[in-house]
Amino acid sequence: MNLPLLVVAFRSGHRASGLPGLPGLPGIFSAFLWLASLLAALPVRAHVGSPHIIFEGKAGSFPVRVVVRQPDVVPGLAEISVRVLAGSPTRVTVLPLHAGSGRGAAPRADVAVPVPGGQGLYQAALWFMVRGAYGVEVAVEGESGGSLLVPVNSVATVQRPLPKWLGWVLGGLGLGLVGALAGIAAGAVRESTLAPGIAIDGRRRLRGWIGGTLATGIAVLAVWGGSRWWEATDRHHRTRVLFQPMGHSVAIVVAEGVPTLRFDITDRRAGSPDYALVPDHGKLLHLFLVGESRAGTIPAFAHLHPVAEGGKSYTAALPPLPEGRYRLYADITHEGGLTETVTHSVDIVAGVSSVAWVPSDPEDSVLAATVPAAADDPTIELVPATFRVGEPASLRALVRSRDGRPAALQPYLRMLGHGVVEHEDGSVFAHVHPAGTLSMAAARRFAMKTAGDAAARAVDANCGDLTAVTPAVAEALSRGGEVSFPFVFPKPGRYRVWTQVRVGGAVRTGAFQVTVADDALAAR
Repeated sequence: MNLPLLVVAFRSGHRASGLPGLPGLPGIFSAFLWLASLLAALPVRAHVGSPHIIFEGKAGSFPVRVVVRQPDVVPGLAEISVRVLAGSPTRVTVLPLHAGSGRGAAPRADVAVPVPGGQGLYQAALWFMVRGAYGVEVAVEGESGGSLLVPVNSVATVQRPLPKWLGWVLGGLGLGLVGALAGIAAGAVRESTLAPGIAIDGRRRLRGWIGGTLATGIAVLAVWGGSRWWEATDRHHRTRVLFQPMGHSVAIVVAEGVPTLRFDITDRRAGSPDYALVPDHGKLLHLFLVGESRAGTIPAFAHLHPVAEGGKSYTAALPPLPEGRYRLYADITHEGGLTETVTHSVDIVAGVSSVAWVPSDPEDSVLAATVPAAADDPTIELVPATFRVGEPASLRALVRSRDGRPAALQPYLRMLGHGVVEHEDGSVFAHVHPAGTLSMAAARRFAMKTAGDAAARAVDANCGDLTAVTPAVAEALSRGGEVSFPFVFPKPGRYRVWTQVRVGGAVRTGAFQVTVADDALAAR
């Protein structure tokens, strides 16, 4: 008899554990339960962001584009695609490296399979077995080959409910098992020692009833014990495995007529070394304010870098933004390698924003109707393109001086430019760079841990850090007046895109709206 199955059967309304298999179930029942859950359940928990990590860089001399679709459960299967943009490699391999154990506990690298007709496209899948930060090492073999590392989160972001129909099916199976157990026990007590051909007397019938009743009682107790185990497993999943955003608070404080945005980290995990903040592009926090304007319009936008005020408090001078409600997104990279975007909302009332804005950080920027454009501001144009759900895309921005010539781009937060992508409903948000959506800080920490300073500097250069390349290379990159951001749109709908560059010593922001169609709908 399968007691854990009875627990599932009699708790049909309970949430499944969120794991690919339930410990203690025989293979056939575990596989059935898992498959049915995946096919019939809908996610009941999600977090802002995109499931895809995209990176464009070099593995040795091979230019490559790597896309990792992160799993939404732990353990989970990550889908890896590697497109070699030039050259003919002999082999492509992928290897998962956990931040806590590194290469010493890593399995053997998997060989990525060439996709027929894919023009340099290779695919593989990797299991992420435990929670935490992983680095996917992609090695491209061949003449002048090499490797690169893409940091990826391994956290459960959904918890799937057990469908009612599956609960009824399992309940029926469970009742059948209890009945079978009672019948087997009653028959064994009543007839196991009875010689063939001898009639069953009343005493043996009574013993059979007693044996069946005891077996039923034992089954009920086993179900009760299994129920307690199920509760503990579910509680552990909700509190220790399921993604929990960093606890925080946000407030607008006005002191001596100067409004300040205050961001406080209140999460108890902040005291753990793994959850300490590390700088990304030189900043501990990248904080974005996006107005909740009506559909089809592009709202006011601000990109801030709050200054640490000691402890777990960060403040930034509030820029001159129109009144209204704003979505707040804060990009955080933890020392343990995990990255996250925490969300909040703030209300800005009339007269609170400061017109005479003095940024707390020289890299802070704002784009709003309350901030007039200068006569010599360059123009920023987003090159039109057709964007499809789930396919790598390139957001190309052309920056031109007023005379129409390409503008000379200066390093902004160490990069040629920065971009922000937000779905109109706020369900998708991404801070993108010329190298993609990966966290440079996380990639650098992986490289430092596995190979030291030289590897970390190589990662910086591969990720597009202009301070990590020679001045001649940086100047050549900035001369063309163009910056491109690779991205994978995870769902259809209208998106807002902001591109940010530095020209003439000032941060310039372009705002655009793009529509991503669902291919299935477009084909009808």
